Amino acid sequence: MKLQKFKIITHNESQQVDEKTNILLNTEHIVSIKPIKLTTVERQVIDGYWVRLSNGKKYKAIQVPEMIKKLFSEQLPQIEINEDCMHEISLQ
Repeated sequence: MKLQKFKIITHNESQQVDEKTNILLNTEHIVSIKPIKLTTVERQVIDGYWVRLSNGKKYKAIQVPEMIKKLFSEQLPQIEINEDCMHEISLQ
């Protein structure tokens, strides 16, 4: 089991406040992480992450481990255009 600390945000409807909670998540069960913008009750915009787990649970994280932030800052290779497809299109 590979536990990592995350800070998630949840909205408490009865008190109309956002609650921030520390949580340990098993990174082996993370299916996807997507960067998102979150708004708070005070109308602040926070950079966050939508974390989905293999059991179907979803969390809005406002703090994630440094290793995840590094993955998002990594540059992907340039998109390669397949010249064979372009040739077929121009012939038609």
